[in-house]
Amino acid sequence: MHFRFGMTLVLLAGTAWPAMAQSICEAPVVPAAAPDGRTATQIKMNEAISRAKSFITKSDLYQTCLLDYVKAQKDLAAQNKTSFDVSIEADAMNKINENQAEKAKVGGDINAAIATFKTSRPN
Repeated sequence: MHFRFGMTLVLLAGTAWPAMAQSICEAPVVPAAAPDGRTATQIKMNEAISRAKSFITKSDLYQTCLLDYVKAQKDLAAQNKTSFDVSIEADAMNKINENQAEKAKVGGDINAAIATFKTSRPN
């Protein structure tokens, strides 16, 4: 009875491990919307630019973490002479694609706010 229960826990942990391990790679929090460049102060713009840059840097680290995790799982499968679970890679790629889209939006929004800020200020 205890043996069967223990084996069930081992099997459940083995199937949940890929999802748990990818949670080690923490997705960065998307910053608040870029300020309106027409009305924002220089300080607000600088803060928004800093948040956007930080998000993009953290996103790059997050994506690298996910790719490293996939590579480690492939290496482990090869070492153990077992098949690699392709859903691990598919899940990681979905997360990377989502994060990349967020990066593009944050970058585009802050660049637009900067452009508006510059054109709405006298030299």
